[in-house]
Amino acid sequence: MANAYLVGIYNKVINKEKLQKYAVDALPAMMANGGKKALARSANITQIEGIPPERAVILEFESVEAAKNAYNSEDYQAALKKLDGGADRFLFVIEGA
Repeated sequence: MANAYLVGIYNKVINKEKLQKYAVDALPAMMANGGKKALARSANITQIEGIPPERAVILEFESVEAAKNAYNSEDYQAALKKLDGGADRFLFVIEGA
C-alpha cells in the first residue's frame, strides 16, 4: 500500500492569532491520530508557476484512509475550531506513487 500525503494550501492568512492557536494543537493531533511525518510546514515558498500560497503543509500518512481518519479525529476537529475562519485554505489527500 502506498503512503498518502495530506496537503494544506493556505491562500491567505486572515487572522494570524487564530492560525497560531490552531497550529499549537493541529500537528500534534494529526501525529497522534496516524500521521507518520511532517514533510513540510512553512511560509517560505518559492514561486515557480502561478500564484504562490502564503503557507503550505505536507503530512505523510500510511494511507488515504489514515489521513481522512486523522482529519476527522476528535483531537484535530477541536484544533480546527480554533482556526475559525482565520485562513482561506484548502486541504486534500493524494496517494503516493
